[in-house]
Amino acid sequence: MTDFVFTLTTGRSGTLYLAQLLQQNLPDAECYHEIVGWDRFGVDTPDLSHMTLFNSQGNVESVQAFWRAKLARIAATRRRFYVETSHLLMKAGLVENLAPLMAKGAVHLVALERDILATILSFRRRLDFVNKGNWWLWYLDPEYPRNLVPADLADEGINGLCLWYILEIRARAARYEKLLAGTPNLVFHRFDLAELRSAEGVSRLLAELGVDTPPHDAVVPAARNVGVTLAKIDADEQSRIRELIASVQAAPAGAIAPTASV
Repeated sequence: MTDFVFTLTTGRSGTLYLAQLLQQNLPDAECYHEIVGWDRFGVDTPDLSHMTLFNSQGNVESVQAFWRAKLARIAATRRRFYVETSHLLMKAGLVENLAPLMAKGAVHLVALERDILATILSFRRRLDFVNKGNWWLWYLDPEYPRNLVPADLADEGINGLCLWYILEIRARAARYEKLLAGTPNLVFHRFDLAELRSAEGVSRLLAELGVDTPPHDAVVPAARNVGVTLAKIDADEQSRIRELIASVQAAPAGAIAPTASV
């Protein structure tokens, strides 16, 4: 039996760190962060058509065909653990197509969150969300008809777009967890990146994956900030981002409510 581990997360949230953490702590594990390359899109990683079709039309045949091929390869592993922490997978139909893996073992979905301000600053410094091509390849388009969170925040400019995206991913993760609660061989986990920076947090995650490791034996990887800073965000802009986040957090319950099902 194999344990399969994937993430429900935004990206720039510690996915590379998580892959390294699990590689260094899990026994007999095959671990990947993102399987990318000019010959890997559409094979191991969803391509643009899989992303856009799933988010506009749903789990259509071409999306299903991609997952049948990819998950059949994963299901054939002889390792105890298979880990792939890419944030792209959940946005292209991973959860809807997990049946082949649940027939082979347990699937673990890790809802990995990071401080919202830190996440937005990371997006901005890397020039993410600057055009639709970037949204379609790596993130989400606020105009997709199958989104859960209303796109009003995107009218606030790039900061609003980044915040909308984070809320949309969190809404999708929460909806999956609610709809699929109690599904055999499917387990949801929730972790904040800050917790996984400690031996106690690493120990808790490993225990939830079935590997009892006391904190003093847990390996905590060194923090890494991958990528070149392409834009500087000054103190005034950071203050504006904080105010935008605070305005959403202070909104009445239900002010940002799901508008459609995933």
